[in-house]
Amino acid sequence: MSSAQGDKIINFYKTLASIPTLNSAKLLWFKNSQFFVQSSWTQRNLERSINQKFIIDYVLSNDLQVIAENFPVDITSESLSKISTKNEYKAILRSVQGKDSSNKQCIEIWSKNCLIKNYDLSALDVHGDVYFDGEFGSFSWSSESTKLLYIAEKKLEKSEPFYKQKSLDKKNDDKNVKGNEYIFKPDWGEQMVGKHRPTICVLDINSNIISALPEMSNDLSPGQVIWTPNNDGIVGVAWKHEPRYLGLIYCTNRESWIFLLKNENMQKLSSDGCCVRSPRFSPDGKHLVWLERDLSGPHHNCHRLMHLNWENRTEKVDILIDIVRQNKAIKNDKLFYGLYNHDLPRRCWSTDSRFLFFSTQQHSNIRSYIFDLKTKALLEIANDSSSLNILDVQNDIILFTKTSLLQPPNLCVGRFNGNIPDYIILNTISSTNQAIDLNENYMYEVNEYSYCNDEKIRNFNYIYYGPKHGDDKTCPLIVTPHGGPHSSYVNTFSLESALLVLLGFSIVQVNYRGSTGMGSDNLEYLQGRVGNIDVIDCVTATHEALKKYHWLDPKKIGLSGGSHGGFLVAHLSAQYNKIYRVVVSRNPVIDIAVMFTISDIPDCRNALFSDEKMALGHDMCAAAINTPYYEKFDSGTQSNNEEILLKMFKCSPIVHVNNVIAPTLLCIGKNDLRVPPSQGKQWYHRLKANGVLTKMLIYDDCHPLNNVPVEMDAIINAALWFCEHFKINN
Repeated sequence: MSSAQGDKIINFYKTLASIPTLNSAKLLWFKNSQFFVQSSWTQRNLERSINQKFIIDYVLSNDLQVIAENFPVDITSESLSKISTKNEYKAILRSVQGKDSSNKQCIEIWSKNCLIKNYDLSALDVHGDVYFDGEFGSFSWSSESTKLLYIAEKKLEKSEPFYKQKSLDKKNDDKNVKGNEYIFKPDWGEQMVGKHRPTICVLDINSNIISALPEMSNDLSPGQVIWTPNNDGIVGVAWKHEPRYLGLIYCTNRESWIFLLKNENMQKLSSDGCCVRSPRFSPDGKHLVWLERDLSGPHHNCHRLMHLNWENRTEKVDILIDIVRQNKAIKNDKLFYGLYNHDLPRRCWSTDSRFLFFSTQQHSNIRSYIFDLKTKALLEIANDSSSLNILDVQNDIILFTKTSLLQPPNLCVGRFNGNIPDYIILNTISSTNQAIDLNENYMYEVNEYSYCNDEKIRNFNYIYYGPKHGDDKTCPLIVTPHGGPHSSYVNTFSLESALLVLLGFSIVQVNYRGSTGMGSDNLEYLQGRVGNIDVIDCVTATHEALKKYHWLDPKKIGLSGGSHGGFLVAHLSAQYNKIYRVVVSRNPVIDIAVMFTISDIPDCRNALFSDEKMALGHDMCAAAINTPYYEKFDSGTQSNNEEILLKMFKCSPIVHVNNVIAPTLLCIGKNDLRVPPSQGKQWYHRLKANGVLTKMLIYDDCHPLNNVPVEMDAIINAALWFCEHFKINN
């Protein structure tokens, strides 16, 4: 590899890394036919090795045109922020450095003129760290703007050794518990290390008192809390954590309930045997909606949209949108494939509380919808082939992010007229500064494929992304199956993909059967067939792309994938070693039998069941062989252990390792709890023993490998690996 080629890759990466990502946007106030929009962005700062956060404010006219905007303001130290209901105060959760150089959290209360209160949470010592993740995190003002509701780690009793010599000049009056310092404290797994016991907290800014509310139950963890319309109670989600905490990130199949906490009494509002998220009250306080799915089945399975009449809670909970098995016809002759793991916007209602707005994945795109509570009609908001995602709704003004593989996220705005129109006119507020124009020479195209056989589910899709044209058999191809396995590729901007395309590669992103967005039947079809139909679909997508795009070179086909995508590229490079010539694998699943007992998701990666009568708890490892997962074993299940482990082993890539000949780059996070690093290391050692050219990079990171310096190193090394072994030096 020439130094010029290496410099080219680095320069492309630096250019793409300078493109900011739109995180959120909200409408703050309306006055004199104008309204104020605040957008939040993240941009990689390579020199500081951080993701830098900033806000940009816009003033829009009544016809949705930008009439003023400010310079970006850095908010990197802010973890959460919320403006009160009456627009009097802004609360900010900030991480700051203490005198001993350790980080601590503070809650600041700002008026429109200045900082009026600051609460040093470490000094007050009412609770542990405040949660600001996407699962538990909450920051909710009461309607009278006097109380702030949030989730924090429960304060635990301090412990000390059975014997510890005391200072002679201090009274021995502490109440530390002796001998408990080494007790195991389970947490919520991957990317949530240290989150053991979330508790509901209330800050009263009038009395300056922070209260940690009593636990609802010893076996439940609360999160996503909001005030009831009259501020007389709290509604949220409660996850069951007994008998075992199970990894929560990427997993919607966690037993949970929508609850009401009032006068220290907890009431479950949703049904048993379900998983719930995103409780949202209507502006008039008459309606509560949330997302719900059955506890059994794959993680990221299809959801229902549920509704409760808040004024008469004795009425039965309604299903507004049910599970979609394949697809259903909606207004304007569109097809709808169901609701997937996409939270409802924090504000998602029309002003009159009749219409509900949400976004969800549909095949290879993110689509946005309007639901009429009165007529039960569902309408897709018209858009082009890009993805459209709702960020905020207020006074019937809607903020969107619009993006595609060719276009980084843009902030757009539209107005809802109250009559479920055929379309909402979108105006662009902010166009991302894109130093490289991908639209002129490159394209993306979604390809639907259907097998001609008698299988129950025959359809999958793949996205081609690369040059618009070229000479015959001149362009190298990278096939990229997604992880999950129950997730998918959607048409959104990707730095890694854009880098490879700019270097002269084409990419095929495979949404094999079992992916989200294509109906529940399609998603569940992978159950019991992992390592089989997903592998077959990847090979089919490769052959179909070679036939359709004549400029692809069949002798220069590579593989790239992480997690279950790493599982698939290992299978593909072993079973189809004459097709795939170069491999990049990130945190791959290699031996399911070994991984069975050490992953943080023994009940989450339910990749593959076909028996509807099986136990509610499943596991990717057990599900791979169509076997239920049990937290405890009776004599009957124990007798099958050997057979179960043997089946797990047989459907793993490790069985085929001796067939691998492709040069393989492995990128491994040593703190990965989802796919233990020993999996990738096992593959590395076996390949090395077989004389396969192999390189392994070990990072001080977890499963997604997304810390700025780690991401940069892994992406550039992957690009160098492909260029070197495909001998690309342009």
